[in-house]
Amino acid sequence: MIGGVRDRTTEALLRFGERCKLILKAAISIAESNDKKELGDFDYKTLVEKLQEVGLDKDPKMILRALERDYGIIETTYKSANQHWWRFINIEEVKEAIGDEIEDPEIQLIKIQANSLNLAELERKLRFMLNKPVLSEVDRALFKKIAFDELNYVMEVYRKASMYEETYDIAEKIKTILALATKVSMKIGKNYVQNRVNDLVDPQKEPQAYLK
Repeated sequence: MIGGVRDRTTEALLRFGERCKLILKAAISIAESNDKKELGDFDYKTLVEKLQEVGLDKDPKMILRALERDYGIIETTYKSANQHWWRFINIEEVKEAIGDEIEDPEIQLIKIQANSLNLAELERKLRFMLNKPVLSEVDRALFKKIAFDELNYVMEVYRKASMYEETYDIAEKIKTILALATKVSMKIGKNYVQNRVNDLVDPQKEPQAYLK
């Protein structure tokens, strides 16, 4: 088996979900209240009773078998015709794994999408454009691509990120990017108007190139 008990417990929780978590928590509760551990930390009969108290009536045998054989989290210490006892290989590591919050898949997806957009690099480009005295044709073409392509994806992530406290920082980062993009667009618009005015004042001057 690869990894420590904590890692293997996390894998089991990911595989079996909330039901596995309830089984482990019930087993830990029994183990911690069990003063006589000659036979083991917890037994099947008491575990079933404990699970029924929280509304889990389904037989835990399948998950217990996996926790022992597949993940090495528990091991049988005593078994007879009417009793089955186990002990935890490392109860503290199991408790730590259960205590770790398993992140909501929706939150995970938002973070993955935000990372794929490389928001820090996008912010750097916009700040660079904003700080330039004059934007070149290349700059304006790049901004057009950002405005029509990248910002559409950014807004999709923002709508979802703004719904969760866990992704608040992503939403705030995107708001900063949108504010910068607004300033760059205003700068481009101002330059366009100024160039038009210059051409009208000096009709002999070769017209400036504009971004279409």
